[in-house]
Amino acid sequence: MNKHIYTNLIKRTLFILLSSTVMVFFSEKVFWYVQGYAILELVLFYALPVSVCMWMIDLFRIQRLSGVVLIGALFGFIVEGVLTPVAYESGLLDPVMPAYFVGWHGLLSLVFGWYLIRKWMIEGSWKKLLLTGSAFGIFWGLWSLIYRLPENIQEFEEYILTGEHWLPGAWPVGDYLFYTITFTGMLMIAHWLLGRGIWQPSFKSKPWEIIILIGILAFIFAFTVFPIVPLGILKLIAMIALVILPLMINHLQRDEVSVLSSLEGRIRFSHTFPLLIIPLWATLIYGLAAIFPPPESWLKTLYESFSIIQALIGAGFFIWAWVDSVKKPIK
Repeated sequence: MNKHIYTNLIKRTLFILLSSTVMVFFSEKVFWYVQGYAILELVLFYALPVSVCMWMIDLFRIQRLSGVVLIGALFGFIVEGVLTPVAYESGLLDPVMPAYFVGWHGLLSLVFGWYLIRKWMIEGSWKKLLLTGSAFGIFWGLWSLIYRLPENIQEFEEYILTGEHWLPGAWPVGDYLFYTITFTGMLMIAHWLLGRGIWQPSFKSKPWEIIILIGILAFIFAFTVFPIVPLGILKLIAMIALVILPLMINHLQRDEVSVLSSLEGRIRFSHTFPLLIIPLWATLIYGLAAIFPPPESWLKTLYESFSIIQALIGAGFFIWAWVDSVKKPIK
C-alpha cells in the first residue's frame, strides 16, 4: 500500500514538473533567448502555478476549450501577479497587462503548448501540428529580432552588471539554431514522457496539499509583491474572481471527467517530430535578418505591434471564454 502511494506521488510530481517544462518553453525560452540556457529554476518556479491550474481543471471538471482558456488566464495571473509584480506595473485599474498575460502565458503556454499540442499528438493530427508549428516558428523568429534594438541590448547589459547571466544582442545564427533545437528537443521529450505513463487522468488534491500550495504562494506574494505594490492584492483578487466566477456558475457534476482524462494516452516519440518545424522556421527568419539587417524603426514597430496584438487576442479570447462558460456548462 505504501509503495502504491509513493509511486502515485512520484508520478504526480513528474506530471507537474513535465507540464511545467512545457509551459516554461513557451513562457520563457521562446520570449527570452538572451536568458541563455537557465532552465531548472524556471521549471521549479512555474511548478507552483501549474499545480494550481491542474487542481482547478480537475475541481471544475473542465472539458471544453473555453474552460481551458479561463484556466490559462489564471495561470498568467498567478505567474505575473503572485510570483512577480509585473501585472501591477501599469496601475491597479489597467486591463491591458492582464489581457497581455492571457495572450502570452494563457493562450500560448497552457492552451496551445500544453493542451492543443498534446491533443493533436494523440489524434495524430500532423497537419495541424505542422501548420501551427510553422506559424509559431515564424513568430519566434520575428520576436527574437527585437533583441537587436540598442535599448534592449543596454538593458540586459545592465542586468549582467548585477550578476545575471544574460547574453544580450544578436547571436551568431549557428548559436541561435542550437538554442532553438535544444529547447524544442526539451519540449518534445517532455510531451513524450507525459505520454509514457506519467500523465494524470485526474488531479484531486488533498486539503493538506492545497493548504501547503496556497501557503507557499502567499509567502512568495508577501515578500516579492506586497512590499512593492501593497494594493496589488485588490487587483489580484479581482483577476482571480473573473476566472473563478464563470467556473462556479456552471460547475460540473462531480461524476464527470475533465480534459485530463480525455488527454490521457500513449505518445510515441515520432508523434513529436512535427514540432521540429518550429526551430527551422525561427532560425530561417533569424538567419535572414543576419543577412539583411532590418532597420531599428521596423524592429520597434514589430515589438509594439506584437505586444498590442497579443493583448487584443488575449482580451478577445478571455471575453469569449467567459461568455461561453456562463451560457453553457463547461464540458
